Amino acid sequence: MRRALAVVVCCCLLAGAAVAVPSAGDRQHARPATPATNTSEYLTIGPDAAESSGYQRATLDVSGTLALDTRGLDGRYRQLVLDERFAATDSTAKRREMLQTNADRIESRIDGLQRQQSTAVREYNNGTSTAREFVIELAHIHTAAGRIGVAAGRVADRARSIPGSTIDGQPAVSWARNRGVELGPLRGPVRESIATTLRGQNTAPLDASTAPDLEAAQTAPDERLEALDLYVATSNEGVVLATVDDGRHSREAYLPSERANESAGSLTDITAALDRVADRYPWAWNNSVSRDASGDRLAGVYRFTLFYDHGRLTTNLDSRSGAVFSEQQRNRLSAMPTTDPLRRTSGDLRLTINRTYPTGPVELSLADRAGDPVDGRITIANHSVGRTGTDGSLWAVAPRNSATVVARANGDTVRIETGFSPAGNRTTTAAGTPLTTER
Repeated sequence: MRRALAVVVCCCLLAGAAVAVPSAGDRQHARPATPATNTSEYLTIGPDAAESSGYQRATLDVSGTLALDTRGLDGRYRQLVLDERFAATDSTAKRREMLQTNADRIESRIDGLQRQQSTAVREYNNGTSTAREFVIELAHIHTAAGRIGVAAGRVADRARSIPGSTIDGQPAVSWARNRGVELGPLRGPVRESIATTLRGQNTAPLDASTAPDLEAAQTAPDERLEALDLYVATSNEGVVLATVDDGRHSREAYLPSERANESAGSLTDITAALDRVADRYPWAWNNSVSRDASGDRLAGVYRFTLFYDHGRLTTNLDSRSGAVFSEQQRNRLSAMPTTDPLRRTSGDLRLTINRTYPTGPVELSLADRAGDPVDGRITIANHSVGRTGTDGSLWAVAPRNSATVVARANGDTVRIETGFSPAGNRTTTAAGTPLTTER
């Protein structure tokens, strides 16, 4: 059964209610945190940088879709015009000039997208934009970054007709590949899910467990539209996104201010960058079965992907400062290690919680006293994350802070208040049977 989609949007770093933001000099720099389970470290920021957090919901948005598609049409039109002009001249000098002009425009657009994202976060923090507007803007940036990457590839394609052609002192193919690396932190599977939802393409089949959910709109006799549950947290300018869907947990972190953190030391070459990844992500490094690398000092970024048993990690390091400033992770839920389960029973309903780490996946299961699965609705911090369905199990994204998990089914209610950092966990329960932590 497909689970209700849950997404966490966390901006440099997750926290509770709004708090005053310390000065830059008072903040601790980010580095990948180590979860309590056998899985990859994850990029996060200390609580002193947090401003606000809370669950939101995204749905089909006609105006947002029109904006996405209109920007796409504009980009394709510009590329067609450039193709025609390039083909209309046989002058090598003019073609070189066109290539450089287009390359300069692409680099300017990348700088503009980075500023656009920082502005979007600030405007959401100060209340100028709503949560809905903020999420739509992230989808716009993701879509624009993809199209700029395509445009960079077209520049490299055109350059093949000019022997020895370079852009900014690099072979055109290398220049285009480096622009793709630079654009990577502005794109990702979670942002793509947001764009898909805005377009009304996030659907799920109707079955006995999903049909009663009146929050979803039906699109065909055998399917329905699903909303995208969002957990939104912000700090000054960084963004973390996480989602659970179709048997996978995806997470993206982009903390641009870390690029100015020079405490780690600059990276002289790819070997030094590899050593830095091994230091920052020891579990992922030691358990990886294969690795990919891209980027270089001319790109300003080194990007590495580590593949391990239950997923993969892609991390980006700034070549000048040596700091990790961006990462993406995708992990299979069926193989995701969890900590000791929490269980509590009230009436004929038993709730089991299997945790990983804040903004990581959390498994929520319901059964009766006989152990048979129960279909019930689950809320975390007063936000509905979905139903457990006929198999009695639901995966969701855990919030950063301690929260109350409430399960309701067949007239019974179970509550567990718990943290989602098991190593430093604080767990309490309402009156009822004792909570058990099984080892």
